Amino acid sequence: MSRWSALGAVAAATVLLTPLLPALAAPAAGSPAEPAGAGGTTTGNAAPVTVPALRSWRGGSGRWRWTDRSRIVLAPGTAPRLRDTATTLAGELAEATGHRPVVVGGPARTGDVVLALTGADATVGDQGYRMTVGSALRIAAPSVTGDFYGTRTVLQAMRTSADRRSVPRGTAVDSPSVGTRGEMIDVGRKYYPVGYLKQQIRQLAWYKENTLHLHLSDWRGFRLRLPQYPGLASDEAYSVADVRELTAYARRYHVTIIPEIDLPGHATAISAYRPDLAFTCPSMSRPDRWTGSDTDGWTLDVTKPETVAFLRGLVQAVGALFPGPYLSIGGDELPGTANQNDCPELVDYQHRMGFAYPGDVFVHFIDQLDETVRAMHKSTVVWQWWDYQQTVSIVPNHDVIVDEWLSEPTGRAQQGYRTIGTRESTLYVSPGFGTHPGQYGYFDPRSVYRDYPFTAADNILGYQISRWSDNAEGQPVSWFDFWARRPLAVVADRTWAAPTGGDVRAFFDRYDRVGDADVTRTDLAANPGMLSSGGWQASATSAETGAEDGGAANAVDNDPYTIWHSDYSDGTPSLPQRLTIDTGAAQPISGFRYLPRQDGGVNGRVAGYRLLTSTDGTHWTVASSGTLPDSPTETVVSFAPTTARYVALDVQSEHGPNDRYASVAELDLVRG
Repeated sequence: MSRWSALGAVAAATVLLTPLLPALAAPAAGSPAEPAGAGGTTTGNAAPVTVPALRSWRGGSGRWRWTDRSRIVLAPGTAPRLRDTATTLAGELAEATGHRPVVVGGPARTGDVVLALTGADATVGDQGYRMTVGSALRIAAPSVTGDFYGTRTVLQAMRTSADRRSVPRGTAVDSPSVGTRGEMIDVGRKYYPVGYLKQQIRQLAWYKENTLHLHLSDWRGFRLRLPQYPGLASDEAYSVADVRELTAYARRYHVTIIPEIDLPGHATAISAYRPDLAFTCPSMSRPDRWTGSDTDGWTLDVTKPETVAFLRGLVQAVGALFPGPYLSIGGDELPGTANQNDCPELVDYQHRMGFAYPGDVFVHFIDQLDETVRAMHKSTVVWQWWDYQQTVSIVPNHDVIVDEWLSEPTGRAQQGYRTIGTRESTLYVSPGFGTHPGQYGYFDPRSVYRDYPFTAADNILGYQISRWSDNAEGQPVSWFDFWARRPLAVVADRTWAAPTGGDVRAFFDRYDRVGDADVTRTDLAANPGMLSSGGWQASATSAETGAEDGGAANAVDNDPYTIWHSDYSDGTPSLPQRLTIDTGAAQPISGFRYLPRQDGGVNGRVAGYRLLTSTDGTHWTVASSGTLPDSPTETVVSFAPTTARYVALDVQSEHGPNDRYASVAELDLVRG
């Protein structure tokens, strides 16, 4: 993950992978061109509101309802395999409704949820399911994973229903377009607490995504406390107990954790532990090209047998700790051919081994570690790099999986490599470099949702976002989390049921209504589910409509890149300014979410505020007041539940330099 332009500093590379189940090359048979939950054709009831949208839905009439007598019923013969899924669902239903159901066998009755396993079903593949909603709600799938994903649909459908306890009757046939869907998190540069990683595991599962790739080493740290290597780990690192807790939690939510130790580059933390293992030639030791490569020890000297032996042992220790079927050895951002030719020990080894180019040494190293990984009955993952800015005459074994980040995955897949797409220019989330459209490392949900192909083809296993921490290591976890929230949901929707994109605003409406998996956390501004803003009307005490489109309607249009901005022509009144929303009908509200402008500007970013509610638009009650943070990230503010049709945001001061403007990208309301 590099920054090759004027930004100079480069991010280290990492691989991410999800459980690499065979990708489905095309939508399931009989599926509509557009997913039913995103506006596809339906008969009878409209599809439930979910993220990702359902691939296929045939609506019935009436609703299935959850009651305090509802149970989870396991179909005959399935209890040993589905018990864990049922127990997880029971706990989540208790969180959502206050009623924890019992898990039983036997016949279903009205209001029950039935979990069943079927034989192989080519229509839904290894991860899909069929859901039939009648007097009871039945989920049937060829695999436990498919049943689990069906339970995500039930939970989301209940949350987005008017009463939060029902699902429209009908039939869904649902499955992903590709097998691998998820994210990579760079914990090598910035330590992320175990609690946050568990929250991400649950969020991935909420969106039916299935992989969490952890970039565990980089120049800033080695994040595993391995008993075999005392002193190697950074002060902030994951213990054996932490890893066991994470992997057990991930197994519960059908998420595969892919550990990565980036080798032989990005290895400063390892070199500090064992300086004798690093290249001493300046061109390889201190390339001064990427962030962190301006100090000695960037590249490990793989021409030494003792280095290779050490790294084989390290890879074995990591592989033994993580039970999943994949292990990434990195392999990216090595100094190029010119640097390689300037390193005498590397060139000497090249000649002794009979290689045509020094770059072949590093391809050979990939094959050496691949041998070690395969001996553990795992698959090796590497970053695309060996054929970039260096000359080689050999290529890695074709059994390795390639994380393709400099180009589209189609070319590598055609070479016969199983491939994960995570293109830098499109799917990177690097807020240390980019926080608004047009900047490097900024994932633009509009263009990705509308235009990115997410091609399903032979050897393309799937897609991931890659979340890099460089150039912003001091920012809080909540800051990094914000920039990844919408990208994670976009990839989930497009790789499941939306093989072609469309208007992101309708998608954001679903995203807002579905909310987060874990709504009990307040440190990350968790979204417990927003009201749909469809049909809302907005007005303001003033709006800039000359120099820019700053109309009040922009604050409720589900587009984070349009804004309401108060009038800033000469002689206009300054603060306070008021934005008023008419939601169209009185409804329960228990909070609001404020999204500041996302174009990099600070003028109008709200500081002091009052949030008022009204049933008639005349008599107002202050529901909340205070000061919003000086940050481009969104803020969710909770208050005592109230019923209101009208909401007004009084902007009393701003964080901008003038203290006379008000601006809002989006103002959303938390469902009561």
